[in-house]
Amino acid sequence: MLGRILTRLFALFGVTTTCVACYGVGYEEYHPEYITTGRVVDTEGNAIKGIWVETGGCNTRTSANGEFTVYGNSRDIWFEDDDGEANGGEFEGRNIRVPQYQYTNNIGDVELKRKTK
Repeated sequence: MLGRILTRLFALFGVTTTCVACYGVGYEEYHPEYITTGRVVDTEGNAIKGIWVETGGCNTRTSANGEFTVYGNSRDIWFEDDDGEANGGEFEGRNIRVPQYQYTNNIGDVELKRKTK
């Protein structure tokens, strides 16, 4: 619970947090199978800040320029807009699967569509 609160607090200041303390274990002891980076954008290519990015129980939020780095032991990454209109609109969630053969993945731009009302 404290980790989620700190993550949201950091997101307010445009700081991206990473899985430094997944399940209370420091990074040097965690040894993730995958490190994934990228940027979340809308359909016009504009960066979206504050999007929740999660993989295998580890999570982060996108920075002010939409970038993220997430460490985890799952190839599936979930992107969710859980703050409503606060980041410039409401966006649909999206799941992406990263390649299995790479330890570090830069998946480039991840496009999220705006929710229709």
